[in-house]
Amino acid sequence: MASVAGFLVFLSLFRISIPKSSRMDKRIKIGKPGSFPLNDFTYMAAYKIYVYRDNSGMRVVSSNCTHLGCGIEKSLEGFQCFCHGSTYDKSGNVISGPALKALPWYRLYKSTEGQVIVDMAKIVDSEFKLKANP
Repeated sequence: MASVAGFLVFLSLFRISIPKSSRMDKRIKIGKPGSFPLNDFTYMAAYKIYVYRDNSGMRVVSSNCTHLGCGIEKSLEGFQCFCHGSTYDKSGNVISGPALKALPWYRLYKSTEGQVIVDMAKIVDSEFKLKANP
């Protein structure tokens, strides 16, 4: 029993030592710009992101709270974590804690086929937009 417990502890410590970003694909195709409604946030649960599109372009924000990684939901003010009560404004800046860091926004590219690609390894300013025509 002690050997099994020790092995499980070793495995969990080994897993923690590998950065999460290296265990997932950092670039994802999310579709063509026209597939997202104008002036609204679209939640993509598979990628844990919110996609925003308006007439000037598109931008993407993480849907994970920066406190402990719980999922966040869209609210009137911006975003809210219902696990521990953190709130963020529409730019992802912390309004109230316990979160201390703003939500990360990700770099967007457009493929030659017109697909929008999110590079989750590249953090950008909340005002960064991909100029995207439908």
